[in-house]
Amino acid sequence: MTSWLKATFYDPFVVWIDSGILVFLANFVTVLGFVLALLIIRRAFSEKRNPSNFFAWFLLVLFIPPLGVPLYFMFGGRKSRKMALLKKTVADQARALVANHQAGREVSAEPSGGGNRFELLADGVATYERLCHEIGAAEHTIHIATYILGKDAVGTKLVELLTERASEGVKVRLLLDSLGSWNNTRLARLKIRQAGGEVAMFMPVLPIQTQTSSNLRNHRKIAIFDHQRAITGGQNLDARFLAEKMHPGLFADFSVVTEGPAVAQLSQTFISDWAFARKEAPERFRDVLGYVPEAVGASRVKIVESGPDVPNDPLWEWILILIQEFDEDLTIVTPYFVPDEVIQQSLVIKARTDRKIRLVLPLQSNQRIADIARYNYLEELHEAGVEVFFYPDGMLHAKLIIADNYAAMIGSANVDMRSLFVNFEIGLLHYSPADIAKLRSWAETIARQCIQYKDALNGHSKMPSKFSRDLVQLIVPLL
Repeated sequence: MTSWLKATFYDPFVVWIDSGILVFLANFVTVLGFVLALLIIRRAFSEKRNPSNFFAWFLLVLFIPPLGVPLYFMFGGRKSRKMALLKKTVADQARALVANHQAGREVSAEPSGGGNRFELLADGVATYERLCHEIGAAEHTIHIATYILGKDAVGTKLVELLTERASEGVKVRLLLDSLGSWNNTRLARLKIRQAGGEVAMFMPVLPIQTQTSSNLRNHRKIAIFDHQRAITGGQNLDARFLAEKMHPGLFADFSVVTEGPAVAQLSQTFISDWAFARKEAPERFRDVLGYVPEAVGASRVKIVESGPDVPNDPLWEWILILIQEFDEDLTIVTPYFVPDEVIQQSLVIKARTDRKIRLVLPLQSNQRIADIARYNYLEELHEAGVEVFFYPDGMLHAKLIIADNYAAMIGSANVDMRSLFVNFEIGLLHYSPADIAKLRSWAETIARQCIQYKDALNGHSKMPSKFSRDLVQLIVPLL
C-alpha cells in the first residue's frame, strides 16, 4: 500500500517540484546572463576598441551569454578603469618622485635620449652568458622582470644564481607575471625568499583574485643591475630562449644591453610595476627613482611604455609613425602578425607607393591559431607589393622594426592586437646610425635564411586550409 501511494502520488509530486526548480534555475541563469551581458556591453562601449573587436565580443556575449560572459571576464577587459587608476596612481607617484629629485639640479640625461652605450646580444647563448655574468657581478642590486620563468635547466640555474647573490646580501627583486609563470615557480620563489630576496607576482590569473580582467598581463622583460646596466628584449628566462650552447630548438631572438641615462627610465618602469604588484608605496624607492646614471656613450635611446595604465597606445602609435614616415625601406621582424585595420592598411597604402617593405615571420610559430590568423593579412600585403619572408629553421621570436636608417624599434611587443592594446609592454627606440646598423645586420642574417611567400605556399602541409582560415578570422578580434 505504501509503495502504491508513493508511486501514485509522491513520485509525480517530486518530479513536478524538481521540474519547477529546474525551470526556475534555467530562467534565473538566462536572465542573469542577459543582465551581465548588457553590463558588459555597456562597459565595452566605454572602452576604446576597434569596431571588429567590439562587435565580436558584442555578438558572443549577447547571443551566447553562458560562454561569452565568463570569457569576457577572463579575457575581454582592456583598459580596466579601476585597475588602470590604481596602476596609474602608482606610476604617477613614481614620476613625481623623479621630477622632485631632479628639480633644481643638472641632470646627466640628455633631452635627445643620448649618452648611452648599446650592445647587441645576438642569440640566446649570448644573452644567457651575459645574464649569468651580470648576476654574478652585481654589487648591490638586481631587478628582473620577466613573463616566463621556466622550470627547466636554464630557469633553475638562474634561480640558483639569484639565490646565491641574495644570501650574500645583494638586494634581489624578481617580478614574475602570474599567467606566464603560473604554478611553475613556487619552489623557485621560496628559495629566493628564504635567501633574503624578494619575489612578486603581477596580476593574479583568476578574476576572483582581483578586481580586473586576468587578460592584462605584464609581458615586459627587463633586467637591471646596480641601476647602471639593463638587458631588454623579448627573451624569457627558460630553455627555449636561453642556453649554454646553440641547439636546433633554440628560438631565434636577441636582446640588447643598455648603459647610461636611459637605464633610469627602465628602473622607473620596473619600480612602478613592482610597487603595484607588491602594494607598496613608491616613496620606499625614492633613492632608486632619483638615480640617473652618468652618460657613457653616444647612443640615442627613447624608452616607450605601453599598457592599460598608460594614456592612449604609445607603441601602436610609434609603429604607425615608423610606417607612415619611412621613405625608402621598412623591415618588420615579428613572431606573430595579427595587426589591427589601421596598421594593415597603412602597410598596404605605403607598399602601393613603391616603397620597399619586408616582413619576416617564422614559417611555423609556437602559436598555431596566430599562424592561421595571419594569412588573410599576408595575402593582402603580398598583393600590394610587400615582401613576405618565412624563417624555416625553428621559431623566430624576435621583435624588430627598422625604418630607413633613422630609427629602429625593439622590445617585448609583437605586432598583434594583444601586445599593442592589452599587455603591459616595453619598447626601445634607437636613433643612432651605429646601433641601427648592428640591428640591420642581424635582420639581414635572418632574412638570408628565409624562404619567400610564394615558395612557402607550395608547402601545403604548412599552409592552413581555407576553412580554418575563415573560421579563425571570426575570432581574430578576440585574440
